[in-house]
Amino acid sequence: MKKLFVLIVVASVFVACKERSENWLDDRFPAAVQMSRQGGFDVPEDSLGVVEWMACEGGNLIAFDLHSGACYTLFDAGTGAYVGRFGTIGQGPAEIPAGCYGYLSGKRFSVFNDQVKFVMQYSMDSLRNGHADASPKRLASYDIPDLQLSRLIALNDSLFLGAGLYQSHYQYVLFDRHSRVMDKAVPVYNASDDAFNFSIKYLANQGDLVKHPRKDKFAYSLNFSSNLDFFEIDDGKLAVIRQLHWGDPDYRPSEMDLGNGYVGFSADLTENSIVGYINLAATSRYVYALYSDKKVYESARKSKEVLVFDWDGNPVRRYALDADAYSIAVDETSGKLFAAIVKEDTGEWDIVCYPLNEA
Repeated sequence: MKKLFVLIVVASVFVACKERSENWLDDRFPAAVQMSRQGGFDVPEDSLGVVEWMACEGGNLIAFDLHSGACYTLFDAGTGAYVGRFGTIGQGPAEIPAGCYGYLSGKRFSVFNDQVKFVMQYSMDSLRNGHADASPKRLASYDIPDLQLSRLIALNDSLFLGAGLYQSHYQYVLFDRHSRVMDKAVPVYNASDDAFNFSIKYLANQGDLVKHPRKDKFAYSLNFSSNLDFFEIDDGKLAVIRQLHWGDPDYRPSEMDLGNGYVGFSADLTENSIVGYINLAATSRYVYALYSDKKVYESARKSKEVLVFDWDGNPVRRYALDADAYSIAVDETSGKLFAAIVKEDTGEWDIVCYPLNEA
């Protein structure tokens, strides 16, 4: 029988639900600090599509918002001024497939696509100097059996950290540009659950990955869950710092007959599934997590709540934004938090800015 891996997550709506304790976050974090927007930051109207995620560092603010034949929009993080669009979608030498996730580190923005199995890198200096069509540099074409990645960070031009599913068991893998696996670590939460085949298990273990700006320390949040891992590379090996597994995702593994001998697989959300962690941002001091404890049938994947942790995994504080955010990014140099929102009056996408004022 032919098999087709359907890489989607289906949300099902039910009227019954299992209640979680309403004050479990209050038991772990101080009272939320109310945030007020900072004036003088204005993203031009009509410059954004639907914002999937953002990244910010070194005065550069990047939004992943597929439109107009390109993947990303670059703004000045200080003023919100539009710099240009880049990441032309296509198959040419200076083009990339649609849906490439990226990671901004200093003056490098690395992107990957796990279907095509490549890692490429843009120079932020070239993009800021007006070369919006600057060709990305190919760092690697990888081919590792039994590996499917949700996120990837290029540690340098030849070493990469991936998060997703490896050998139907491991969450993280360290590999080089020659596809040699240097280390693997941390069983996924459903590693021993036979109801999840490889494809469904991968769908159930997607999330967001961030890195300490100057150290080989990382944090990974699991989608639709309250699970967050802190880990590091120590002497070339992956080592756990702390795991905050406050609530596994709730999925129903499913197979569907697509006809003509094809079978599709999906990880269906249930009446008990929560929005959970939405995305992460990081500075040298803290990890910021956009999080919602609401049920998926009650809310879109958005939230006003930002949880803050130190790099040892200790809860530090909570922020309450004045609008629902779909993605966040943080600029350490200016001490600003950026949030992608939808304007209530027009329904258009916008990016707003909040001063952190952290001691």
